[in-house]
Amino acid sequence: MSLFCLVHGSTQDARCWDLLVPELEKCGQRVVLAKLPTHEPEAETGRYAEIIFKSIPEDANDVILVGHSASGYFLPVVAAQRPLQRIVFLAATLPQMGMSFLDQLRADSTILSPDWMGKDPTRDDAAAMYFLFHDCSPGVARWAMTTRIRLPLEKVASEVYPLRQWPSVACSYIVCSEDRTISPEWSRRAARERLGVETIEFPSGHCPFLSRPGELADVLSQIDWVKK
Repeated sequence: MSLFCLVHGSTQDARCWDLLVPELEKCGQRVVLAKLPTHEPEAETGRYAEIIFKSIPEDANDVILVGHSASGYFLPVVAAQRPLQRIVFLAATLPQMGMSFLDQLRADSTILSPDWMGKDPTRDDAAAMYFLFHDCSPGVARWAMTTRIRLPLEKVASEVYPLRQWPSVACSYIVCSEDRTISPEWSRRAARERLGVETIEFPSGHCPFLSRPGELADVLSQIDWVKK
């Protein structure tokens, strides 16, 4: 049994995990949620990592930290500050040491789907349905619309990444094969190059905790011993 700390991305609040949490608990896991701020426009990577760090009980020594989408960017900073059992990137961005995210994007535009550029699914219902919730049931998609937020990540995107090297921690990357936001092809390549791992393939869109929570819970519950 592990303690899963789940970190939401930039377009949904922590309620996005509501369908996954009971499924993880059915598998015998414990869960805590990190709640990132929408009201701190000057927040840098270190500030987001601090909030995640404080979401984890101090005495927990079996923590699997899961970051979805944009929040994957913060996981290595947390891992550099405290012991973790594993960090899991779920359809997530990965940092490049010595570069800002904007510099990464200028150097490699394949990180994101070309159709995603310029879209704001937090304000555009059609964009949210197409990019985030396209493989959800109608009822789940309607509810998911109410969880939308927009994290102010301008500072994060423009700053040079605060770490100079990857922390010593086990890593896994779950790629969503039907993702319309972060390119699955980029995810597979970046996981090999930066993490030294092959991706775990999951047949879903960008938000599998909404469309296939039971199956995702099974994958997460087995991830530590399967990927060692």
